[in-house]
Amino acid sequence: MRNEKLLIIVCAFILGVLVTVFVQGSESRYAFSEDAVPTESPSDHINDEDLFVFKDRALIEKDNLIWARVKDTHSMEPVLNADSVSLELKPQDTSFINKGDIISFRQGSKVIIHRVVLTGQDKLGWFCVTKGDNNKEPDPYKVRFDDVKGVVVGILY
Repeated sequence: MRNEKLLIIVCAFILGVLVTVFVQGSESRYAFSEDAVPTESPSDHINDEDLFVFKDRALIEKDNLIWARVKDTHSMEPVLNADSVSLELKPQDTSFINKGDIISFRQGSKVIIHRVVLTGQDKLGWFCVTKGDNNKEPDPYKVRFDDVKGVVVGILY
């Protein structure tokens, strides 16, 4: 009985190691800097369970995932540049959009892609203020939820 319990514990440990190595399959990467200034980062909207990477392809299983080609205006360099592809999720409600997220939104006849620097409420309801990472000042308008087309969850170069 004692040997059976020990064997079960050893097998469980080995199985845990194998699952970690072969199923998870990802490696950690560390961005290192001695003098980095913290800034707001985009929210995590893709879970490990949504991502499958094979030798010849990658698969993201997520409802409402859209993609768009970015036109270069230099406002979001170096994060987004000419012909980057953004992977975006259509937000279901305002709680999906947070400070630090990069969103695409309709502004007149164009679709702009900038980072959220502020969210708030006013007499017209929810809004956010955006700014291109390379722009000196925030955009001079409030973005309303109905104008948001997507929240960037991935970028392909």
